Amino acid sequence: MTVQENTTLKAAYAGKVAADLAENTAEQDRIRAEIETLQAQLATLETDHALLESMSAALGETTGAVPAPRRAAKKTAAVAKKAAVKKTADAVAPKKAGAKKDAANKTTMVAAKKTAATMGGAKAANTGADKGPALTELIHAHLSSQSEPRTAREIAKALADANPGRNVNDSLVRTTTERLVARSRVDRIKQGSPVYYTAKADAAPAASEPAATATAAAS
Repeated sequence: MTVQENTTLKAAYAGKVAADLAENTAEQDRIRAEIETLQAQLATLETDHALLESMSAALGETTGAVPAPRRAAKKTAAVAKKAAVKKTADAVAPKKAGAKKDAANKTTMVAAKKTAATMGGAKAANTGADKGPALTELIHAHLSSQSEPRTAREIAKALADANPGRNVNDSLVRTTTERLVARSRVDRIKQGSPVYYTAKADAAPAASEPAATATAAAS
């Protein structure tokens, strides 16, 4: 094998290793983004579970034992005395039961309001993800307007400045941009350690991102 052939082979292996490293890094970032989304969903479910348990406990307190039927009193002095005592106790019991029931109902209403507020906030966060264009379109439009290649960090900063209130981080932008590379809408340029991206001028617009991607971009 000549020196030139050896050099060519090494260059080919180096390029393959670099591409595999970039793909591995992008996949790790994608999985991390999904884990963050799942952790946020799990935290919401745990909060809802705790509120529902408190509601269940409050409802359980209002479920008392059914009183046994009263037996007919015998026409004796002893039974008449017991009946008088029972009558007095029965007169007091409804008041205590009513107060306990009112307190339980109040607790249930408070817990229900908290649950509704929490679920309403979660629903608002989820529906908010549907607002605005897909992240892929934002990235492609930004790269198309640039005269020079840009790194994922530079893209993320530019999109965050242009879209205040929208969660745009480096990892999410890198993962989404790699999807555009896979669709041949963006070129990847590796210069040493940094990886640069540039939009293809003749790239056709892709279909809208799935709902899961939009949700992850807004969360």
